[in-house]
Amino acid sequence: MPYDPKNKLRLIKDVEFSTHFKAETWEDYNRQFFNQLAKKYDATNVLHSFGTKHRMDRAAVARLPIKPGSTILDLCTGSGDIALAIATQFPDCKVVGVDYSENMLELAAQKTAGLKSVSYQQGDVTRLPFPDGAFDGAIISFGLRNLSDLRVGLREFRRVIRPGGFFCNIDQGKPQNALFRLAYKVYFYHIAPLIGKLVFHRGEFNSFRYLPESNKYFPDQREMEALFVEADFKNVKTYGFWMGAVAQQIADV
Repeated sequence: MPYDPKNKLRLIKDVEFSTHFKAETWEDYNRQFFNQLAKKYDATNVLHSFGTKHRMDRAAVARLPIKPGSTILDLCTGSGDIALAIATQFPDCKVVGVDYSENMLELAAQKTAGLKSVSYQQGDVTRLPFPDGAFDGAIISFGLRNLSDLRVGLREFRRVIRPGGFFCNIDQGKPQNALFRLAYKVYFYHIAPLIGKLVFHRGEFNSFRYLPESNKYFPDQREMEALFVEADFKNVKTYGFWMGAVAQQIADV
């Protein structure tokens, strides 16, 4: 299905956001969702990734063309896993994390406490409070799907990265192996939401419904590469984890 930001309105109904949250805009629905999820966020990631989340983060960060002394922007930083991975693997770099959810930022600050190279700001990543070319690189992990308009976000990210820098996206992809794709679909769309309802989210919004439902409207690897090129990124390369179930794009600016 070609990417269309209007599908966000369909997604609100698909996942029943309006039943659990009171909001006027997609952005506020999303903020309330992640504020509620914050304390359980890391635990749900362990289940979604079968315990491989941190290993994937480290491998993805290791691929980044980060140079000594760089300043890196971590978009939709969430609970700070990527910021921590960058600060650990590249200790001479500075990391600035931005997220719309204040509860997630509180968790991130706790996770990276004591690391003077990491700082955080609350804000909408589609309207960044930074000048053009302020960063040597930027990364977003499982965040593009949360934006009201992916294209607007990509253009804004491109704006704040200096020429010669890089941009990276990590998110759900579409598995390439047919047998694995079938097994993954059964787990992702049926088993995981049931576990979420019974174990994690009794009487509240079931976050395990959000990823599979939002994935219906999220670009696959090939379309994501095309959207990068449309936003004036260059030399886009895609890497896969879990047979393409998770994809990483890295592009030059």
